Amino acid sequence: MKKNKIVINKNLYKWHKNWDRLQKSFFTEPYELYEKVKIEQFVREKGFKKVFHVKDNHIDFGFDTIKNKNEADLILITDQKFSRSTCTQIIDDIKSWLEICPHVFVCLNRHYLNITGVEIDESLPDDYESAIQSWLEKSLGLPIVNYSEKFTDDGQYFTWVIPDQKFYIKK
Repeated sequence: MKKNKIVINKNLYKWHKNWDRLQKSFFTEPYELYEKVKIEQFVREKGFKKVFHVKDNHIDFGFDTIKNKNEADLILITDQKFSRSTCTQIIDDIKSWLEICPHVFVCLNRHYLNITGVEIDESLPDDYESAIQSWLEKSLGLPIVNYSEKFTDDGQYFTWVIPDQKFYIKK
């Protein structure tokens, strides 16, 4: 029996940073990620002009972003690594951003949240996606608007570009 030799000649980190563009290349017709369009509509409808974007991959949003978070009227977080932080650290970071800017739109990857399994709150709902919103509301003491959609993640939603759980938090 002969074993196949797999040779990777691509920088996988670069693939991650450009995942949006890479996934678009799978389609012959023009294509935009539904979740990207949804965030663009949110920014446009709410009238945000100075968006500070916390990211770990490139997303070609149809709005300008700024480099100084202290000048932001919205802080948008799509960074996949952020969801790998501890639950306590995520809440602390959101609180810090809310001190800088009263409007935060955070995207969390449900597959990464509480990845260690050590931070358990049995008072949260049994439905995992509902529990995420309840956890945020309970921890922040603020109303949360949930822009997430419930779906079985089978790969067609491209959640590795923009995390699937989306919440607007206003201080």
